[in-house]
Amino acid sequence: MSGRPLVGAPSVMPRFADDVWNLGVAGFAGNRYPSEFLIDFKSLRLSVRREAAREFLFWRLNTRPVRGPLPSISTVASEWWNLRCFFRFLDTEHGGLRLDAVTQPVLDAYLAHCRGEGLLTSGLRQRLQVLPRLHLAAPALTTDALIVSPWNGRPLTRVIGTDPRRERENTTPRIPPKVIGPLVQAALFYVRTVAEDIINARVELAELETAVEDIHGLSIHRLERYLDGLAHEGRGVPAVDEFGRQARLAGSPAYTYVMRKSGAGPAVAGGLYDKRIDQALERLGPEPGGMDTPITPHPQTGLPWRARFSPAAVPYEERLLRTACYILVAYLSGMRDSEVKELRDGCHYTERSADGVVVRHKVRSRLVKGGRGVAENWVVIEPVAEAIAVLERLPHREALFCRPVSRDRYSTVTANRMNENLNAFRAHCTHIGFPVPDVDGEPWNLTTRQFRRTVAWHIAHRPYGTVAGMIQYKHLSVAMFEGYAGTSASGFRAEVAAEEALARLADVVERYEDFKAGVRSSSPGGARTDNEFGRVQEELQDFPGRVVDERRLHAMLKTSARTLHVGTLNDCYYQPETALCRTAGGPDQPMLNNCRPDRCGNSTITTRHRPGWEAARGDTERALAFVGLSDLQRTALRQHLHDINKVIEGVDHANN
Repeated sequence: MSGRPLVGAPSVMPRFADDVWNLGVAGFAGNRYPSEFLIDFKSLRLSVRREAAREFLFWRLNTRPVRGPLPSISTVASEWWNLRCFFRFLDTEHGGLRLDAVTQPVLDAYLAHCRGEGLLTSGLRQRLQVLPRLHLAAPALTTDALIVSPWNGRPLTRVIGTDPRRERENTTPRIPPKVIGPLVQAALFYVRTVAEDIINARVELAELETAVEDIHGLSIHRLERYLDGLAHEGRGVPAVDEFGRQARLAGSPAYTYVMRKSGAGPAVAGGLYDKRIDQALERLGPEPGGMDTPITPHPQTGLPWRARFSPAAVPYEERLLRTACYILVAYLSGMRDSEVKELRDGCHYTERSADGVVVRHKVRSRLVKGGRGVAENWVVIEPVAEAIAVLERLPHREALFCRPVSRDRYSTVTANRMNENLNAFRAHCTHIGFPVPDVDGEPWNLTTRQFRRTVAWHIAHRPYGTVAGMIQYKHLSVAMFEGYAGTSASGFRAEVAAEEALARLADVVERYEDFKAGVRSSSPGGARTDNEFGRVQEELQDFPGRVVDERRLHAMLKTSARTLHVGTLNDCYYQPETALCRTAGGPDQPMLNNCRPDRCGNSTITTRHRPGWEAARGDTERALAFVGLSDLQRTALRQHLHDINKVIEGVDHANN
């Protein structure tokens, strides 16, 4: 595995002749199961298959493509699975046919076989990608090699029958605003209000587990002293936890807890002990949970946000808290799932700006895309820093999301497990006062990949929107683009740019549809825009009764989309040579503070902008009614009101 940084000792690096390769020694995907990096050649029945697979994977690990870096360890591990699928097809459907005897009809049959499995387009392409790579590796395969060039070298996108342009679009669904809003609010509630209670409950539970180890024998006096203490404090006997388990019968979890908490014994004793607990239950009544950790009041109700903790509730609430931290970090930083899972102790730090005024929150992690495992920094906002501080106080080892599954064993929260946690947290939001509404009658299915896509979409489409509380997307974009998350290596800026391009194209299509419906622009640049839309309509023959090719329409409007800047008072189809806002040597983009929408040749004003001008007219009229204005101020306001009325009259005239 030349040219790859290692995460393990070189001594454990697999050797070529080994029956099992553990590629995890060079794997940087903290969101993957360790077993996904195991290559077990013994799983192939025929020796010729094992040797061919060994040579192919060695070639993939050590041969740099003509363009681009070495494939990631995750990619090679996935290719092992796809290679096994192809070998299994040859063994079961073609009697163990060797690679050097495979013909194009056999490959066509394999394509039909994969289609029959119901794979999505992306999955089908990934399944077949191993075939052209097998052919490229043929000179390096001495045992058996694929001689025929699959589909004569045609791109798989054409073989499968998909549009390559459409395949480049991000198909990850965006989380709807009505879902992401309460979800982030609930996550903030857990991190800022609930976290301290859960951490304190964990400390109490750890102290109890330590104390149990020192309990020897039984003591009725300790039990009675504990029960008398509950009565003195006005509390009940631990009997029912939030999972609905009753403790009226001896041997229940609550009875065991009472014995351990009181120091009367390590487990249920029966006889006199059960009788004393039963008598206390009748006298004091039950208390859900039973642990001593105080519960913070809910800001919305002033009541405790939950009943007292039980031992079973502590790891359950820890799981919800860890998930809440994940939501804040993933959504408010723009980091990938694999990069979030690489966060470790001490990853958060702060820096002041050059003038010493602004404090920037930063986190260190690893850029995992492509399997490089390169250490990088991200600029984040305060809620992300708060979530990381909470994660550092939760039980973990190495990575912050490496959670304990027993006293001495830890496990990384993989992507699939985190998806389960996310949906469990979404369902739990209702119980803590932040209900997440259904979408189309069904609960929204959350996945780890949706957060980065969603925040990129909102920054591009709703830059001045608010996600929860005082968190604004504009503030998010400034922080993300200032730091590493906005650079080309991370790819987040590119994702936002792609979303912005799609948003501008959608806006241009809307304005084209307005044009077809008879809406015309009244501003200096309106005639140019109307002429352009008219040319597109004429070329496509896009008239009532005809159906036009949507892809061709979008292709013709893309030029306008690249220069469109949508505004409240006008739309700017920016061209530097006619822009009134641009100064000599200034940036090659609109300067919004200098915009003259009623005079600039780039400006178009239609009926969709009329409400903005009417609001401006109302503001000006109210300003004129102020008694203390000077003559100069009153003259300027009257001229401004005259200009506004002129624009509104022009819009009405153009569309009547």
